[in-house]
Amino acid sequence: MRRRKAMFTVGRKKKGQALPMRRRPFQHMVLRRLRELKKIVPDAQDADVDMLLRRTADYICVLELKVTVLRRLSAIYGV
Repeated sequence: MRRRKAMFTVGRKKKGQALPMRRRPFQHMVLRRLRELKKIVPDAQDADVDMLLRRTADYICVLELKVTVLRRLSAIYGV
């Protein structure tokens, strides 16, 4: 199988690599959403994309667990 080349990178650029003149709208949208995600997920400000997505998945699991606990407490106490 051939490995596909990444469409974009997030973070530091390699030495001697120039910035592209114009980003594609899709890339711009993805980068903007990654920046927003870094603001929402705890301890994700300095994370790369892989770690950001991993921490996001963990954070979703924590939030789901909190909702489950609160629903059960609400059922027990009749709130």
